[in-house]
Amino acid sequence: MPDTPAAQPKKRVRLTPWRGPFHFLLLLITSSLTLMLPLGYLLVVVVLGFFVGWLGFEWTTYLALAETWKWQDILPLSYIAAGAATWIFMLRPLLPKPRADHVALQMAPANQSRLFALVDELCWHLRLDPPQEIWFDTTTSIRSSVRDGVLGVTGGELILHIGLPVVSVVNAREFAALLARELAMNAGGLGTTFSHLVRELNVWFYRALHERDPWEMEMRVGKSKETATQRLVRVATCLWMGVAKVPFALFVIAARLISLAALARLSSGADAAGVNLIGKSRWKKLREKMDHLQNAWDASRTEIQRGVSQHRLPDNLALLIARHVSRNLASGGKAEEAKESTTPPRGATITEGLPENIPAAALVRGFVDLSRQVTCFYYQHELGINLHEMRLVADEEVIHQNRREDESLVAIRRYFGGLAHPERAMCGLGNTHQVSPGRLQLQEEVTRVREEIRQWGSRLKLALQEWNLAWQRRRDLEAAAVLSLAGFTISRIQFGTDDSSPQSLRSEAARQRMLMEHMETSLAAYEAKLESRFAAALGLLWWSEKELLDEALIERRNDLPAWVSIYEAMAGSLPSFRELLTTFFAFQTLGARHTSLDDTHNYFAALQSVVPKMNNLVRQILSSMDGAMYPFTMNRRAIPLTDHLLQGKLPEPISVSMNPSAAADTKALASKMAADTSELIAPFVDRFLQLYHKAYAWLAEAAEKTELHFLGPMSLGADAELLMPEEYAKMHDSQPLTPKSRLP
Repeated sequence: MPDTPAAQPKKRVRLTPWRGPFHFLLLLITSSLTLMLPLGYLLVVVVLGFFVGWLGFEWTTYLALAETWKWQDILPLSYIAAGAATWIFMLRPLLPKPRADHVALQMAPANQSRLFALVDELCWHLRLDPPQEIWFDTTTSIRSSVRDGVLGVTGGELILHIGLPVVSVVNAREFAALLARELAMNAGGLGTTFSHLVRELNVWFYRALHERDPWEMEMRVGKSKETATQRLVRVATCLWMGVAKVPFALFVIAARLISLAALARLSSGADAAGVNLIGKSRWKKLREKMDHLQNAWDASRTEIQRGVSQHRLPDNLALLIARHVSRNLASGGKAEEAKESTTPPRGATITEGLPENIPAAALVRGFVDLSRQVTCFYYQHELGINLHEMRLVADEEVIHQNRREDESLVAIRRYFGGLAHPERAMCGLGNTHQVSPGRLQLQEEVTRVREEIRQWGSRLKLALQEWNLAWQRRRDLEAAAVLSLAGFTISRIQFGTDDSSPQSLRSEAARQRMLMEHMETSLAAYEAKLESRFAAALGLLWWSEKELLDEALIERRNDLPAWVSIYEAMAGSLPSFRELLTTFFAFQTLGARHTSLDDTHNYFAALQSVVPKMNNLVRQILSSMDGAMYPFTMNRRAIPLTDHLLQGKLPEPISVSMNPSAAADTKALASKMAADTSELIAPFVDRFLQLYHKAYAWLAEAAEKTELHFLGPMSLGADAELLMPEEYAKMHDSQPLTPKSRLP
């Protein structure tokens, strides 16, 4: 047993329930019976092999002794050959490949002292030998296994695999509870070896049944020039191999049934360890968070598949999944608070050294850099993607792309025929009517712009594409520059710059910004014409007599002033908000919520280069909307629009001391400021875009219904139709790459 940690010579805390002779006997019987199953299957294969061999021997003997041969004598060859092929296919589950960690990164105690210290302390309380190795990967779980699988059970050397997405979404105490839960699955006193054996045998059965070699996977996919005969042979072989595994599948089911009681008992004891560490109510919330984590991973897999076709992949899966989880938790609202017990949990003394709300990533030195490395390993070795043909982008780019699928943007695209960018505004670009010029004149104005769009719609389409690509490239360059400033490795090949220094990347970003500014004049000229049609349609709705409107339009007109005031207030701040988005995307690549004092000075310098700028931009945006009201509250009482968007107070800038002895304090203040900023600005960005798109879409739908009521439908024609902005980047794309394997 491991000795008591010298730094914390305290009394052991029993985290798992007492396991008596019944538990030991259950593990002994379960492991013995489960261990007999592979031997039983091997016996079945040997007997079948002898049987097929005996048939072959009898047939050849008959042919050798027969005076004359008949054509019927050749028939036994068919079922002998079929039996031999089936016997070969039945051997496949007995020859699984050794487990290989292609997309994991091994940690060393010297580099991750805080993590290893936490694991060692938990193992000491669980009376368990600490893991020999700790690996980080991209999975959404924490798993322990024995070195060399079933063959290494007698040695009992544990290997711990930690999914970095788990680390990114939980706090330090929750992380300790998850570690305790997984380690407790292996803690059983005298029955530890047998618990290892039960778990490893079940893992071996699962892998042996579901594992496929590359040639087996290729047989499932038809070739481009495959004949009917070749397809028939391929499909028949696949079915034959599947049928040959049916006997082994029955043994797998038997193993699961035999191990069911033992695994359930181990799992309940492990859950008790987590509850005893952080309390029952917090454990329940943690399980709900883990459910969100799995849903976020499922969404991320879809985004990776889409990113492969667009040659744009998120550079940090852990941060992307953490952002998904935080958005899901925010959209779900505040859960009903469970009554917290006044009695501290049994293992409170173990976690008292971990601050209440510190993220688990603070226990991992260089978390952001590690997660970026593991993400690249996952793309290269698991999916078989050539990263030289991809651009790794900020995780916020993927979130931003998902917003394009909102239903509100469909209404904007439908009304403007795709000639309106959702982060640009049709407001204040030209002269619009302040008083009613008459219904006929408004209708003529709408009709005139409708006809003009057919002439210059294609030119506006190309200009918007180029502007969007320039903004997208600028966001990528700004994010890369911040990462380079923080000391992370950046490939200059992806951006076509002379080198990967922050100065070179920001110079190229400045050129992209200049390109956007040069295009602004031509875009504004066309958008002013679209605005005149937009305003005329809304004027028709507002100034028309009530008798000329139907009930739906009358209801729309009642809410029109409120939505117009929101849209006008937010549209005026869009230039600053686009600048905020650019900076915010770069900020998010640093994972500011996961900073720790072990990070380098370059990392904190990178944070200081973007955090004050973001805070100033938010203040500028809020000041431009000063006086605007948000009337759509739960109690229908209007509140300031700024209070609805920013639900909190921005942190004050810190003063940087030049005294070297105060460096630690400065880093701590910078870390807290960055984390607080992330907690405020991320929801602010989400609320701003959601409300702006909602207001924009509401007005576009109102204008569309008004035009349909007075003038009838309009079709811009195929030449003027645009793709959505996230599809603009496909303009120069080549054929999409195909991953070597499916996403797990």
